[in-house]
Amino acid sequence: MKEVIPQSKHIFTRKRPLQLWLSLAVFAVLIVGLILILQPWRTIKNVSVASTVVSKEQIKKYVNVSQKTPYWRLVGQQTFIENRLQSQSDKVDSVKVTLKDDDVLFTVVERINAGFVQQKGQWYAINQQGNRHQISQPDGDAPVYSGFKSDAVLSKTAVIFSNLEAALRQNISQIIFSPTKENPKRLKIIMADGNTVLATTTTFGQKIVYYPGIAAQMKAKGVVDLQFGAFSYNYKS
Repeated sequence: MKEVIPQSKHIFTRKRPLQLWLSLAVFAVLIVGLILILQPWRTIKNVSVASTVVSKEQIKKYVNVSQKTPYWRLVGQQTFIENRLQSQSDKVDSVKVTLKDDDVLFTVVERINAGFVQQKGQWYAINQQGNRHQISQPDGDAPVYSGFKSDAVLSKTAVIFSNLEAALRQNISQIIFSPTKENPKRLKIIMADGNTVLATTTTFGQKIVYYPGIAAQMKAKGVVDLQFGAFSYNYKS
């Protein structure tokens, strides 16, 4: 007796090859799309680093990115690379990886040590946000603060210091809160080059930028007074 095949089975057998071809087509499109995105034939031509604390050599060492690195290794991996580079150096506050054509740019923001302060016999390091954490002793790469009675004024002064240019920050060895009757907000700043700066907490950030130009015109070591104006005189006078 001839077997009678249900109509639904005929429909299934007719649709199955079509579904298979559609699946293969979708898979092929995905593969082609992936190849176009990754572009395995492309390589990085130029590596640029905008940083004062991380060099190209360190970039290559920390995250293995250099000229001729395959382009696909960076596509979609920027966040991973940024986090890895940031974890490799305690001098790095943040990293931004930018891909443009076959070039990669690493923009590195330095983690600034705003200085040190001793309170009740214990040393603390101050970060660029003005926050403190306990340490055993200063390492000498940032100024020491003293004389501050207000934590708020100390933190604000540290934040202002952090926003100064690197060359100016490196020339400041001590920041002393030294009020007088004439200026209850006076700062006495000991410079590494031998000069002393007198400033005011409220205008310290705006006026200290004039120091390099004034110091360059001084014929002898002395005081640069930025409290109510901007002038200098030597220690003997």
